[in-house]
Amino acid sequence: MTVEVFDPHDMLKETSNIINDVEESIDADLDLERMDFDNILVCGMGGSAIGGDIVADCLLTHSDRTIKVIRFPELPNWASTNSLVLVSSYSGNTAETLSVYDQAVERGCKVIAISSGGKLFEKSKADGVPFVTVKSGLQPRNAVGNTIGYLFNVIASVGGPDIRDEVRDSIPALKKYVSTLTPMDSKPRAIAGEISGSLPIIYSSESLAAIAGRWRAQFNENSKLIAFDGHIPDMNHGDITGITGNNDIRVKPIILVEEVQTKLMRNVVNDTISVLKGRDLKPYVIRIPGKTVFEREMRAMMLGDFISLHLAFFKEIDPSDVSSISLLKKLLSWKMGKKKGRRSRK
Repeated sequence: MTVEVFDPHDMLKETSNIINDVEESIDADLDLERMDFDNILVCGMGGSAIGGDIVADCLLTHSDRTIKVIRFPELPNWASTNSLVLVSSYSGNTAETLSVYDQAVERGCKVIAISSGGKLFEKSKADGVPFVTVKSGLQPRNAVGNTIGYLFNVIASVGGPDIRDEVRDSIPALKKYVSTLTPMDSKPRAIAGEISGSLPIIYSSESLAAIAGRWRAQFNENSKLIAFDGHIPDMNHGDITGITGNNDIRVKPIILVEEVQTKLMRNVVNDTISVLKGRDLKPYVIRIPGKTVFEREMRAMMLGDFISLHLAFFKEIDPSDVSSISLLKKLLSWKMGKKKGRRSRK
């Protein structure tokens, strides 16, 4: 099927390479020493934070130490010299992430920086902080494969839980799956057609919560489409009233669930679907297969990424354009820089 699309920065190709980026980065040779630490903090924004969410989900049943993703410009009070702080910024210039880096160094945390360069590289070099270089030239949200692979690699290399073999074993099946998503007449385009013109709200079971957030972010950035996300069963204690009582906006609930579920969760999901259908809403239910948490999360993520591109193509807009985010980043960088300058003169 031949379809003309407006994709001047070849976002389709970048998206198609995400699994390859995981494979490449998880096998990269890292010159890192083993460390003693009581907890792990992954600090980043946007795609860097979502990469952290996915890694934290996958390590949940393997780690005897807490793994926390930090999306704020301030480090938690409990972070200490016994904390491993992984500071991830694709550009190396994210103001919030640089702020957290400074605080982590000041507190004597065990810090490792992950970036393609920028100010984060300069700071880490001056401070003698280990720096892991990711490849440059990507849209930051499409660098998520690098982020995920390097986080797994770094955590294992310094003495944390190591599931790199499990991840490697999933790569062939994931590559094959991505090949089914790339044709222009594939499943993502059909689902995008169902969603187009609506307000998508992505709900998921707990194990896919990070992916529901990724779908929302990709709909926002790639599709220039407002979207929201939430969790089942929590949405049944609030959201469902607003969704079923709204007659002014064409809401489209999208439900992401694992193909294999416990009996309890299956009942909860089925009851949720029944209530939505009973209120004249037609939820789009997507069941995600896979042998491991990593495989299921990556399958769900890749599907959502391609759907978001087709939503942009339907609107004939450039999915790579994020000019509003770029403007906000400049403003934040300037203001946070001024505040730091005032503190240093006191």
